[in-house]
Amino acid sequence: MSSFFENKTGLKQGDPLSPILFNLALQKVIQSIKMDPSGIKIGKERLNILAYADDIALIGKNEIEIKLFVEMENIARKFGLWINQEKTKNMIVERKNNLKKNKIEHLKVKNYKFERVENFKYLGVIINEDNNNQIDL
Repeated sequence: MSSFFENKTGLKQGDPLSPILFNLALQKVIQSIKMDPSGIKIGKERLNILAYADDIALIGKNEIEIKLFVEMENIARKFGLWINQEKTKNMIVERKNNLKKNKIEHLKVKNYKFERVENFKYLGVIINEDNNNQIDL
């Protein structure tokens, strides 16, 4: 048996309070992003984030808006949360056929470099840059 050690950061794995404490911390970050006036308009509502547990998708009309969201990482860091560059991807979704013109392979924000992808799976659904769900069917 090992000796006792003090845990100063993080959450104890398996503790019933861990998911609740994680959600409370993440909720503060999500609320700060929701307060930002950027994103896309659907009806009368503005949408700039989709979040389920720790799966988060940021939505912006352009590269500048997405960069602003990443800047909000400072708020997340206060709660011990950070962006995982390996799991974070960048995708441009458009109905127009000018995607082929935009050949930027990575989105650079601060010290991060996010890989551009043509599709990704979010909560079991494949989303692609053509805004076409035929791959999922």
